[in-house]
Amino acid sequence: MANLGSKTDDKTGESAPTMNAQKTVLIVDADRGERELVCETLAGKGLRLVVTGNMYQAFHQIEHLKVDILIAPLKAERIDGLALLEAAIQHHPDVGVVFITEPNILETDIGIKAMLAYKDTYFLPKPVNPVHLAALLQRTLENQRLAFENRQLQSQIDEKEGLRRLTGNSPQIIKIRDMITQVAPTKATVMIYGARGTGKELVARAIHHRSLRRGSLIAFNCATLNENLAESELFGHERGAFSGAYYQRKGRFELAHSGTLFLDEISQLSLSNQARLLRVLEEREFERVGGDKTIQVDVRVVCATNHDLEAASQKREFLPDLYDRLNVVPIHLPTLQERIEDVPLLVKDFLDEFCIQNGKPLMTIAPEAIRTLMKYEWPGNVRELKNCIEGIVVMSTRSAIQQIDLPERILKATGTAFSNLLSVPDVWQSVDTIEDKQRLNVQVGMSLDEISREALRATLESVNNNKAKAAEILKVSRRTIQRKAKEYDLNDEEDP
Repeated sequence: MANLGSKTDDKTGESAPTMNAQKTVLIVDADRGERELVCETLAGKGLRLVVTGNMYQAFHQIEHLKVDILIAPLKAERIDGLALLEAAIQHHPDVGVVFITEPNILETDIGIKAMLAYKDTYFLPKPVNPVHLAALLQRTLENQRLAFENRQLQSQIDEKEGLRRLTGNSPQIIKIRDMITQVAPTKATVMIYGARGTGKELVARAIHHRSLRRGSLIAFNCATLNENLAESELFGHERGAFSGAYYQRKGRFELAHSGTLFLDEISQLSLSNQARLLRVLEEREFERVGGDKTIQVDVRVVCATNHDLEAASQKREFLPDLYDRLNVVPIHLPTLQERIEDVPLLVKDFLDEFCIQNGKPLMTIAPEAIRTLMKYEWPGNVRELKNCIEGIVVMSTRSAIQQIDLPERILKATGTAFSNLLSVPDVWQSVDTIEDKQRLNVQVGMSLDEISREALRATLESVNNNKAKAAEILKVSRRTIQRKAKEYDLNDEEDP
């Protein structure tokens, strides 16, 4: 690059401004001559050079600056390169490292440890060759550029996947997608409110996918374990911390380092664990159960609940300070009934998903079936709808889902009785095509349910109780025939 690198002295902490965005190189060496040689080699490369001669200042810079490259001796007077490497990786997972070493250092234990500790480590033997140093620096910067582009590409894929799952064109869903787009790139904690089955984890995943965080999304349901086990799951434990702790174990916070931790059912967390969670959010550090080593983490926390946390905090059932810390950006998810206009789009998505999963041709659904689904109240929300469509796809033998294929509980709840879906003329016309014709015993005054039973009885009798043939004649699924035959006590011992 054309512009000179700016040099920062560890005593002043100030750097000359530059026109272009710069990479920061931290140079640590107790040898003044070595420091100056490295600085002269890197001058004019468009880099910000931060120079220090002691470990204390080096740790301070690593903690408070965005360090892109660390250059230091692997082992020298008053300098511990492995300790610097550990700190740099913890705070900057993508840092590039160049160790200045004695010629045969890679044959020693410390050299082998350094090689195994971190993949993006280069070794430069003394005396420092400026050409070799410049080449290693260029290679490190190129590796970082490629890694960043790969993350960008993966982020674009994840972004589409994350938001694509939030199906719907209702005003509520459009607003939620806009909120996710706005809050995801920030570090703010997010609280997702919603009844069961409304898609709280989907929202959490969409936030993570758009956040560009390098780590994983780690999920934990706070209602699944008691207080002690939940503490161990969240914060990990040391060997021997309690009975049965035979090995050291990392907790969810450590696993989510550089990523996102999703805490579902946060209202079920005990007050003791709430206090520990509050400390991690404020200090970004914790100790494993049974340990005294403080572990620092960079974790974005997203929580979810179906309870009123504000009311719980006022009753002191939930720590008020933790509530304030978690409720920075609240997102309220509507029930499916509140966005019922999204049902057709959701049904189409679920039909396509489960047809592909089960190796079936893509199915369609009749308008009257959609209207019936939109009349249902869906107490289990989107999850209930999803499970409903999966069951229909698995059991259906046709390419077009009809109203009669819907679960009976939905038909009854929406006032669509089974008997209304079997018209006597259609049944008589179908049965009349059978070689041994059967007549329906239908009389004036019979209820529709009685007529329906008689139509099913006559059809089954005409096909020797072959439920598959009866389903074809009556234009319903075999599952419906089996269900109604059991309800009407029409099952025979033989069922071809």
